[in-house]
Amino acid sequence: MSRILSILLISFLSSMVYGASLNVAISSSPNSLSPFFSTDANSQNINRLINASLIDFDSNMQPICQLCESFKEFRTKENYKIRFKLKPGLKFSNGEELTSKDVQKSHFYFTETAKIKSIFRFAFGNITEVKIIDKLTFELIYKSFGLDHLPNLVLFKIIQIPNYDVVDKVEMVDIVGAGDYKITKIAPLQIDLKSLKKGHYDLNFVVVKDETTLSLKLIKGEIDLSVANISPRKVNYLEKNSDVNVQKVLGTDYNFIGLNQKKGVLQNVNIRKALSHLVPRNKIIEYKFKNNAVASNGLFAKSFKSFYIDMPVDEFDPKVAYDLFLKAGFVRKNGVWYDPEGKTFSLTWKTSSNKFQQELVTIIKNEFEKFGLVVNVVPQEWGTFLRGVKRGEYDLYLGRWIGFTGQDMLKFAFYSENMAPKGANRVFFDNKEFDNLIVKAEQTIDKKKEVALYKKANIVVNEQYPYISLWHPHVIWVMSKCIKLKEIYPNGNFLVLKEIENVCKN
Repeated sequence: MSRILSILLISFLSSMVYGASLNVAISSSPNSLSPFFSTDANSQNINRLINASLIDFDSNMQPICQLCESFKEFRTKENYKIRFKLKPGLKFSNGEELTSKDVQKSHFYFTETAKIKSIFRFAFGNITEVKIIDKLTFELIYKSFGLDHLPNLVLFKIIQIPNYDVVDKVEMVDIVGAGDYKITKIAPLQIDLKSLKKGHYDLNFVVVKDETTLSLKLIKGEIDLSVANISPRKVNYLEKNSDVNVQKVLGTDYNFIGLNQKKGVLQNVNIRKALSHLVPRNKIIEYKFKNNAVASNGLFAKSFKSFYIDMPVDEFDPKVAYDLFLKAGFVRKNGVWYDPEGKTFSLTWKTSSNKFQQELVTIIKNEFEKFGLVVNVVPQEWGTFLRGVKRGEYDLYLGRWIGFTGQDMLKFAFYSENMAPKGANRVFFDNKEFDNLIVKAEQTIDKKKEVALYKKANIVVNEQYPYISLWHPHVIWVMSKCIKLKEIYPNGNFLVLKEIENVCKN
């Protein structure tokens, strides 16, 4: 592989030429480009470009205006509303002016149940009224305050459907967006966008699933830039042995080991903490991620300026784990651990069939077994794996949360009323102190107190170990030597593609 790449580098890099469009590699096809049904990361990110929202999140994971000029939250114990003022002169892709009435209509489209039935209708059903103040000013009035109301507005796209009253079913071609791009082609492995701003590149999203193929396409100039899945080893090679440009930033994605709180052997916090001290994070980050990740001390990476907690990361320390096992009443005989009832300590670890994930599991499993634990790894196809996790059919699983934007993730993942299968609390964490802190945070109208309460709730999670925190991978963009991105967002969103600089232009 290295020899082939080196030959191609000499042959092709000097011949890269850039025109009015750029080819952007993604790992999988979007499940839906409709703003009403886009659930996967690629769907949502491409929608960011063609169907703009009122707000999004900046590089510090703080909400900032996209279509709006300003916004302000008004919150009392009984009421919650957000007042927006739109930027003047905004237009849809068909050239029509965007006003407060379009926001009102967009809310109707996202909540109606006749022709569209958006999967987001329940979230935006909490908005009881879009109150128009003037042509550019309006208020979103909610039933009550909710943690997810502001972050959810990233998914609330302001659109037009000119023929809504005459069609039986709304299709993609019926939707007019207010983003900086419009769709010109949709094929199974390619989606082309045309820029509506003069002087900006058109974007062709190309699905490239194999990382070796992707590496070669980057070197040959067939792909101009990529946020597709590519192993840290390949990125490291390209960075050291080619003129391909690599830009990266600490990401917000959170990797963890989920611990089933219903399993008797894992109900003791000392055991959960001991397992954390058996994970060689730094070794994995160095050798598997090539230092393209940061060891995690909890859900929020440093990218979250408001919610990051500066707590130490658990070190790999079998001696600490040994003492914690003894404290929990376990004994080790002939190199194997037994619980207080004399049963062999045995764990079933469910994992997806992803090769890289299985490699990570194998490394950690080996350390567990050296320590004296019996670990049975069960690889499964993704759908089977996810169904089993939701049903609690596991002891351990390797998980990853992506795309979250703030404190609402705490309630989403750990609140007792959100237990699987109906909710995302898939480790069945049930802690009254945590629940009470979340309730108090939702009830307070003091922003500083609210943040403090969420931090306390986060500390409870960290101390109780429903998850073993692993790492936060970097967001990595690999691109041709002529391309420079103005700013990379830690949640990996595609807004970065709106400002691309060609440093070879002159």
